Amino acid sequence: MKVHGVVWVGTRTPAFAETLAFFRDLLGIDLQEVAPGFGWSRMPNTSQLEIFGPDDADHLEFTTGPVPEFLVDDLQSAMQELREAGVEILGRPGMEDDGKSGWVHFRAPDGNVYGVTDGPQYRR
Repeated sequence: MKVHGVVWVGTRTPAFAETLAFFRDLLGIDLQEVAPGFGWSRMPNTSQLEIFGPDDADHLEFTTGPVPEFLVDDLQSAMQELREAGVEILGRPGMEDDGKSGWVHFRAPDGNVYGVTDGPQYRR
């Protein structure tokens, strides 16, 4: 597996409004989508930030803090390598609507949650 960089970070927080304001107002991140319990930004370098509120039911495994995802060339191959190494895969892989990119989360030896992702929307 070859990692090209960290291209996505998601965080689930009980302090959603304060976290959203922190990223938007203090760090100056342009949040292109804001909805109840959800904030999203695509950065100029193509990386993404997502903020999930406490009512989000899709990211229940995000229990250890922010979750970074690493860009790989082939998600299926990366998952196979993780499985062969005995790494715990969390849930099922996700897939974008375009069918060209996906992701999967896993628990590393430090107990934290990380992910691998692929897709043409990220600059290598």
